[in-house]
Amino acid sequence: MEYYQNGKQKTAVALPVFICCIVLCALIGLASGLLLIKGSNGTTEPIAQADQPVTTTAPLTQVSSDASAFKTPSADGGYTKAQIVEMCAPSVVGIDVTVMQSSYYYGNYESTGSGSGVILTEDGYIATCAHVVDGASDIKVTLNDDTTYPATLVGTDSRNDIAIIKIEAEGLMAATIGDSDMLTVGEDVIAIGNPLGELRGTATAGIISAVRRTVEVEGVEMELIQTDAAISPGNSGGGLFDSNGNLIGIVNAKVSDSDAEGLGFAIPVNNVFSEINQLMTQGYVSGRAYLGVYTQNVTVRNNGGMYFGGATYCVQVTSIVAGGAAEQAGIQAGDLILAVDETSISSNTDLADVIAAYNAGDTATLTIQRDGQQSTVTVTFGENVPQS
Repeated sequence: MEYYQNGKQKTAVALPVFICCIVLCALIGLASGLLLIKGSNGTTEPIAQADQPVTTTAPLTQVSSDASAFKTPSADGGYTKAQIVEMCAPSVVGIDVTVMQSSYYYGNYESTGSGSGVILTEDGYIATCAHVVDGASDIKVTLNDDTTYPATLVGTDSRNDIAIIKIEAEGLMAATIGDSDMLTVGEDVIAIGNPLGELRGTATAGIISAVRRTVEVEGVEMELIQTDAAISPGNSGGGLFDSNGNLIGIVNAKVSDSDAEGLGFAIPVNNVFSEINQLMTQGYVSGRAYLGVYTQNVTVRNNGGMYFGGATYCVQVTSIVAGGAAEQAGIQAGDLILAVDETSISSNTDLADVIAAYNAGDTATLTIQRDGQQSTVTVTFGENVPQS
C-alpha cells in the first residue's frame, strides 16, 4: 500500500486503512512541541508568526443545526452542483509554501509545496491543514480571482492537522460553517481545492461514505468524514461542502493504493471548531505540550561503521528555551535526543509528532546522548504558548 507525502513515495501501515496526507509540501509536524523551521545554517529557528496574542478576531459562528437545513432541499428544489460551486469556490484558495531543508548529501536547500485553504473571515483568516504549512519559511495564498498575497502563520494544531494563516485583505468571501454532526451517509458533498498545486478551484462531487471513520493518518488516530469525491495531492486544506453550500469538513487525506478508489477523508468542522477559534483568537490551542528546545537533524557515525552504514539518525539540541521543560529536566545544548518514551527519534519531524500526542503537564522519559554516553531524563511538558 503506497501513499504520497512531501512529494516522495513512501510505504506505511495505517489502521484500519492505509492513509496518506495529500500535500506536496515538506517538513511535517513541527507544530507540536515547538513551532520551528529549518534555518539556512542547518539549525532550527522559530517560525514567523503574527503578533501574539491575536485578540481582535471575533469567534466564528456556525449555521443553525436544525436537521431540516441539512436533510431537505430548499423550497425551490435545492441548489444544483453548479450553484454550490459558484457560491463556495471564492472561499477556497491555493497555498504555495517554501521550506528550508537539510540533508547529509546536499546540505541546506529549498523545496516547495502546495495545498489548499478555506477563507474563514472577510479580513483574511484562512484555515488549512497543519501539514500544508508546517516548516514553511514563506507562504503565499492565491485567491479564486488569481490575486496573490503573502501569508503569515497564526498558529497550528498538529494533533488535529489544522492551521490558521492570515493575509492582509478585506472584503473576502468567507465560507459559511455548517454542522458536521448533522451529516448522514449518502448525502451529496462537493470538494473544492488545488489538486496537484496547479489546478486551483477544482470541484469534485461525491457522497458521504462514512461520518465518523476512525483512521490513522501519519501515526495519529483521527475521526474523519469519508467521501468518494475525488481527492488528489494538493487538495489538503481545501473545503468539503454540503448540498446547501456549508463548509462541513477540511480535506486532509486519501487512500493511495492501486486496489482502492474513492476513499478520501476530511476533518469534520465540529471536531476542530474550538481549536480553530483558539488559533484565531490567541494563536495556539490551550493545553498542548511544549518541550522548549531548538533542534537540528544530525547523522552520527557509529564506531566501526562503514561509509554507507553504521549511522544513527537523530536530533541534536542546538539551544534551550530558558525556564522551559527541557531546561528544568537538565537537557543541555549539544545533547542528542534518541527516543521519547521508547519511541525512536530520527528527525525533527519525529520529535514534533511524538510530542504532539502529549498534553501540558504530562511526563515523558527522554533517552539522550551526551559526550558519547546515553542516559535518560524525565521531562514534564509545559504549555505550547507562542513566544513573544
